[in-house]
Amino acid sequence: MTDYSRAYSEDAYKAKLGVLAGLERLLQSAKQVHALLRDPATPLWVKGVCVAVLGYLIFPTDAVADFIPLLGYSDDLAALTAAIAAVAAYLPKPDAAD
Repeated sequence: MTDYSRAYSEDAYKAKLGVLAGLERLLQSAKQVHALLRDPATPLWVKGVCVAVLGYLIFPTDAVADFIPLLGYSDDLAALTAAIAAVAAYLPKPDAAD
């Protein structure tokens, strides 16, 4: 079994948790935008925003390359956050039971 104890530090651990939390937000945001795109009641201009931001997410050579540690997905998350802010009025309302 490989000993990884020399690679551990509190700072590295906290940085990794930050990356993983960002990826969770990225995933949830992408799912929201994708659901909005597939909803037949969504206006055409909103679908255009959804297609644009999901295309940016998928495109491998965007503003910050995805393989760069800690920063790779930050531009994707920022684009998704901006898109969601622009179309927030069209997002489905969460159920009171949730």
